[in-house]
Amino acid sequence: MQSPMKIILFYLFSSSIFSFGTLFVFGEEDEFAKLDITSDKLPVKKESDQWLRITVPFKLVNHPRLEALQGSRPSTLNQAFNPKFIDDVKVKLWICFANKFKQNLLGSRGSFKDSDFYQYYDAEIEYQTLDFDRTTKNAVFLFPTMVAERDGFLGAKVKPIGYVIEISHADSNFELSNAVYFDYRGATKEILESFKSQAVSKSSENKGVLIPAHTIDASYLAGMGPVKVGDKK
Repeated sequence: MQSPMKIILFYLFSSSIFSFGTLFVFGEEDEFAKLDITSDKLPVKKESDQWLRITVPFKLVNHPRLEALQGSRPSTLNQAFNPKFIDDVKVKLWICFANKFKQNLLGSRGSFKDSDFYQYYDAEIEYQTLDFDRTTKNAVFLFPTMVAERDGFLGAKVKPIGYVIEISHADSNFELSNAVYFDYRGATKEILESFKSQAVSKSSENKGVLIPAHTIDASYLAGMGPVKVGDKK
C-alpha cells in the first residue's frame, strides 16, 4: 500500500502535468472546475408528476489544495490532506423561468416588458467531500411540476430563460467560463452581469421552491458524496 506522502507527491506530479496540458492544449478550460454543459443547455426534464429535474453537470480539473502547496511537502496538520478527495464543495444554482400564463393574459394589455414576467429561483448543495477525479459529477435539483404548470411553462421541453451557476471550495468560488446563460440573442458581458444581478437579488422572492433533490430522495446523491448535515437550502 502506498504511503500518504507518496500519494500526495504522485498527485503533485500528475497535477503539474495536467495543468500544463490544460494550458497548452485545452487553454479555454477552467483551472479548477468546469461545467459539462453543451450548447448552453442545462438539463431540465420532467422527472415525475411531482417534479422537474434540473441537473448541474461538472468536472473537477485541478485540486486547489495541491496548487496551494506549489510542489512542496505538507508540514502542518492543516496542510495535510488526502488528495484523492476534495472537501467542502458547494454547488449553487439560480434559474429563471418566464410566467407564460401571466404573459399571455397581460402581455397585450399594457407596457409590460418580457422581463416583467421573469421569476427567479435558487438552491444550493454543499458536499462534505467528493472523490477527486475527472468524471462528470451531477448536482441535482428539483422544481415542482405543479408550479411550472400553474405558471404556463410546463411543456414537452422546459426551457429556462437563463441560469447562474457557482461552484466553490471552502467558500472560494471557482471561475467558470460559462456560468451565466441568458436566452437573449447578442447578450453582451454587461447584459449577462445584469441578468446575474437580477437572479441573485430576486430569487429570495421564491425561496424554497427549487430544492436539492436529495432532500426528497437520498438516491440522488449516487456517484457524489455526503452532504453537510442540515443542508435544506
